[in-house]
Amino acid sequence: MNFESIYLNHRSELQFHLVRIVDCPDIAEELVQDCFIIFSRQAQKQIVEHPRGYLFRTAINLAYDHIKHRKITEKHLNTNDPTLIAYDETFSAEHLAIAEEKISIFSNIIDELPARAKEAFILNRVYGMTYSEVATELNITDSAVEKLLARALLHCRKQFKEHRADLHGD
Repeated sequence: MNFESIYLNHRSELQFHLVRIVDCPDIAEELVQDCFIIFSRQAQKQIVEHPRGYLFRTAINLAYDHIKHRKITEKHLNTNDPTLIAYDETFSAEHLAIAEEKISIFSNIIDELPARAKEAFILNRVYGMTYSEVATELNITDSAVEKLLARALLHCRKQFKEHRADLHGD
């Protein structure tokens, strides 16, 4: 069975199932796309014996991750913490310039990492993958992921300390 036929056979079924979990057709569609991306990467590494089962397990995990993220986001939005800024607040050109500068500093710090450490860091911190998932994605051991992320975090901590004034707008 080729990838296209697997996609055609299971896409609508997966999306229907995910809509029931996440309660939003658009989000369900995005999760289905993510699911097939993960599936295609895994299928390139090894034969997936039960594609439907793999797709549904991946889809459910993605849906639960999305729900967890949504709950955390809602919790932070509903807090009375004055340091959190409402989404509908308009920003001045100065605020936007400061934010762009901070993003540039963060990006440069991450870009300084060795390629493998950078990849592990992004998979873990940006995409929320567990150490085990990162290990599988990079075809390395969990221990190697721990070492890569420890080095990456030490580098980031050191660089953030050096750029502290820049990051706080001082």
